[in-house]
Amino acid sequence: MEIIEARCLRIEGAKVLDVGCGTGTFSLPLALRGASVTALDFSTNMLGHLTAEAQRLDIHGVKTVRASWKRIVPQTANLLGYFDIVLSALSIAVETTKDILKMEGCSKEWCVCIASGKIRRDSLFEEVVRAFGAPLNPRPDIRRIRDKLENLGRTFSYESFAATEREKKTPVQLTEEVARRLEASGRIPDRLRILTKICALYGCAEEDRAIEQELSTDMGILLWRAEKKQS
Repeated sequence: MEIIEARCLRIEGAKVLDVGCGTGTFSLPLALRGASVTALDFSTNMLGHLTAEAQRLDIHGVKTVRASWKRIVPQTANLLGYFDIVLSALSIAVETTKDILKMEGCSKEWCVCIASGKIRRDSLFEEVVRAFGAPLNPRPDIRRIRDKLENLGRTFSYESFAATEREKKTPVQLTEEVARRLEASGRIPDRLRILTKICALYGCAEEDRAIEQELSTDMGILLWRAEKKQS
């Protein structure tokens, strides 16, 4: 949340739409800071995790909406011009110019997009990703969103920074990461084949053995005022 607060956006009392909210990585902290959050995602499973976590932490002020951002009609869904902030963070929901215009249509003030650019993993993991035809770089790419805003003639602030961390994941967790990339590109993953490939490459017989990796990510933050239509 520091990412948003550092740009002087008022969170307490704000109405926020979190597009492609997932399990609530941003929705729940926003609600904790006093925002009234509408968390929108197509996945029933993701929204279920979000709701369970909100209940566990006794977080109020989060309303979930199951819908595809690609297909939703904001006016029909009573979202048009309702929110102070419309946020898309680390989600594939917002990729196209049409997706961006929907964000603007739902916002009275601000739009925020947080996404990664290039991601670098160790060579063995990238070999697995390539073997199954999963994308090496994430969707959406923050640089492409920035280009679309430029094409729309929007004035925006853009900030990027590199983040490097070492992490430990089991073969099962790495399998899920590859599977999610395949699902995001519209393919059905064969998790058993992926797991078998990972165990063979890393030389691990145990599925719960921790594998240490270095992850380098270029993150980007876009902030702009919603375009007001002239009456």
